[in-house]
Amino acid sequence: MKLITKIFFLTIILNSCVGKNETNELAKFDKNGKMIVYNEGVYAEMWTKNHNIDVTVIDTLCINQKAKAINDIKNGKLIYFGLIPEQFKSKVIKTFRQHGIETKEHFGRCVRMKGFEPYCYQNEMYKAILKKYGDSFIELTFENAKKEFVKENPKTELTEDGIKLSEKYK
Repeated sequence: MKLITKIFFLTIILNSCVGKNETNELAKFDKNGKMIVYNEGVYAEMWTKNHNIDVTVIDTLCINQKAKAINDIKNGKLIYFGLIPEQFKSKVIKTFRQHGIETKEHFGRCVRMKGFEPYCYQNEMYKAILKKYGDSFIELTFENAKKEFVKENPKTELTEDGIKLSEKYK
């Protein structure tokens, strides 16, 4: 009897493992039967073959970048992404550092594929900086750096919108 009980329980245990294919595999089709594309590179490759592709796009890169940015922001990390003119670079970086903001050069791209959002991490950081320091903080930081540079270098010929900055910042 003990042998039969052991075999019975062993069979139940083994059967409970069989058939449970719990995988973290992403769905291949949405509820309407349309193919799901998670990767911009895959989408681009498909698009080059057929410009009228009808798929559902789930931008997992953006989702993950936003999550990382939100986590970094919660941990006190702020990064300004962009190009800073060489003349004002040290002043802008100094001001940002005083406010706990790192800087990284960022070159944007002009082309993007439908349904995919570029620069999700960078955009979240930008919004967080504006939320914390105000909507005009970045613009004013650049403007003040320009003013300081022009005052320290009055003979440098810089113009903006056809106006000499040395005249503008007298």
